[in-house]
Amino acid sequence: MSKPDFAQQFAQALMLEQTRFIKKQLLAEQNNPYIEKFVHHIYQHADQILLKQFIQLESLQEVVQKYAFELNLGAEILEFIGVVAQRIHQLAINSQTQIDALLSDETFELWMYKILELDQLRHYIHDNLQHNPQVKHVSLQLANQILESNTPWLDHLRKLNTHQHGLGSKILSFIQDQQQHIELKLEQQLAQALVKQLGHIILLPNEELADIGLHLWEDMKQRSLKETFSQFKAIDFEEFFILVYESWRQLRQAEYLQQVVLDVVAGFYDYFADYNLQELLQSVGLNEDDLHQEAHRFLPYTLQALEQQGLLDGIIQTLISPFYDSESTHQFIEHYLQENL
Repeated sequence: MSKPDFAQQFAQALMLEQTRFIKKQLLAEQNNPYIEKFVHHIYQHADQILLKQFIQLESLQEVVQKYAFELNLGAEILEFIGVVAQRIHQLAINSQTQIDALLSDETFELWMYKILELDQLRHYIHDNLQHNPQVKHVSLQLANQILESNTPWLDHLRKLNTHQHGLGSKILSFIQDQQQHIELKLEQQLAQALVKQLGHIILLPNEELADIGLHLWEDMKQRSLKETFSQFKAIDFEEFFILVYESWRQLRQAEYLQQVVLDVVAGFYDYFADYNLQELLQSVGLNEDDLHQEAHRFLPYTLQALEQQGLLDGIIQTLISPFYDSESTHQFIEHYLQENL
């Protein structure tokens, strides 16, 4: 056998042996030393790499742009969202858990008082209520519904046919005209009163609004999830989640929103650019023990699954074979054999 052929076969043998060795290390069941050393090595040296050395702002923004602005969920994921929504609804309508078990009095009061502090926003809403044409239109519709639902005895008079001629028909037609005129006036006054009253409520002193909010909370917090969510159908839940996603798909195309998101990313990068990777991990509450725990939580099962499917050898060889297939490696082995044998 020629020396070049021998060097090539020897390289292949070394690759197979290294593959076997690495796989044995990876598949060690108890306190895997390979994973332990790898995580320890990464964490110990993470304090030597700054964020700005590890990733560039442009690259980070490109990732955000791709996954936040361009990525669309497939049909399978959308179907899964529907299934999950129905499961959540099913769990809720069978749960006796009270709302105050999910939201404490203290948390509710913190949010309520924080909202009440937004005086400028309340004045802005108040001014818009008084001058917004759409608000006036909605209030008129609401007033019409209130008037009709509370005057059922007038329905018969509203629907009477006055197409016939005669004194009786003229009198009836006159009464109907007057009735419609009176009802229109009542609707307009009722609509104005509704808007005015709503505006008055919005500008109530914080103490009075807080009393109203706490009174409503006292009634609501004792209700169970079953009592609350039974008012909705499973399909309502499903459509709500799908609607949120579809709304986000449209909203994320707005140039302003994209600029806001990218600006936040730039702000994050500027703030943490001089942090090393170890400090970044610590800033989100992770230390080396957490990394070890998570590595042992997922990696062993993943590696075992790859081995059972006969894929692990191929993955390892893909990583190391370029070295053993390299002509320079073969020449090195051949030269080494010439020098030492």
